[in-house]
Amino acid sequence: MPVMAARPLARRLPRQRWLLPVLLALVLLVALGYIVAGFVGVPVPGFPSHAQGPVTTLTLNATVTYASARLTIQRVQQAQTFADDPQATADGMLRIFLHEENPTASPIMYNLYQCVHLLVPGKGAEAPLLVTANGPLVPQASRNNLLDFAVPLNLPLSKLTLRLGTANEAQMDIPLTSKPDLSRYAPRSVTLNTQLQYFGLNWTVTRAVLAWSTAGQQAPRGKVFLTLTLTVENTLAQTAIPGSPYDYIRLQTANGDRIAPSYSTLPVAFVQGANGQGGTVTFSVPQQDQQFTLIMGQSGSGMQSASTTIRLAS
Repeated sequence: MPVMAARPLARRLPRQRWLLPVLLALVLLVALGYIVAGFVGVPVPGFPSHAQGPVTTLTLNATVTYASARLTIQRVQQAQTFADDPQATADGMLRIFLHEENPTASPIMYNLYQCVHLLVPGKGAEAPLLVTANGPLVPQASRNNLLDFAVPLNLPLSKLTLRLGTANEAQMDIPLTSKPDLSRYAPRSVTLNTQLQYFGLNWTVTRAVLAWSTAGQQAPRGKVFLTLTLTVENTLAQTAIPGSPYDYIRLQTANGDRIAPSYSTLPVAFVQGANGQGGTVTFSVPQQDQQFTLIMGQSGSGMQSASTTIRLAS
């Protein structure tokens, strides 16, 4: 009887060679998928959940001018946390949707981490944890921004106030309520017809504007900017050169302080026959003052000084 030869085992070896690497690859793929799912926010054991919880939204659409930029607080949101904010805490967050516009012809420079704070009861003034767009605003530009603050979730929005302005600036407080009254921060214009004579010229103060900012700058702490518009009539037979308004114009406040101009567009000279030529002169004045004395005169010029009262109460 013929002897049966044993079937060689060599043919089974290739299957054993690729089976183990395939199993290892599958295990690695499952582990990698688990890790990726955890990091992207899928609720899996061993990873914190980043799913966005309930969000409360309040629409404000409140606009105010800060440092000559037009800022609109469009709406605010309150939640336990914000899943898209890497700086968010888990104890409560507040998000402000801010629209910024630069209506001027010059860049406006401010740092939102320094000039925007949230007044939180029991915690004081809180700086934002996250600002999505910061830096200068170029002329005629606008941008949308998100500002996130750490705020306990149990605090109602009506207890919170947004403050614009650094510690050295005139600060503006905006309550986070529907349709907040911001009228006190709006520029106020007063029509005048105040006249005086200086340097042989007939001067008329035609208008006064009180504003919390001008020329890309916020007023100093406790102050506002007062801008006077002046026109000049030159009846002399020659050009009159009173010089720089920074040298001969002063504004006296109620407590007797004399203030030099912060800005001016008045020319240094007025040609013969000029009528209606002029410009503006801006002063930083106490917020509470409503009456000032405009003084024109420069020691050593040989010209008699002149003054007039500027009343702003309406």
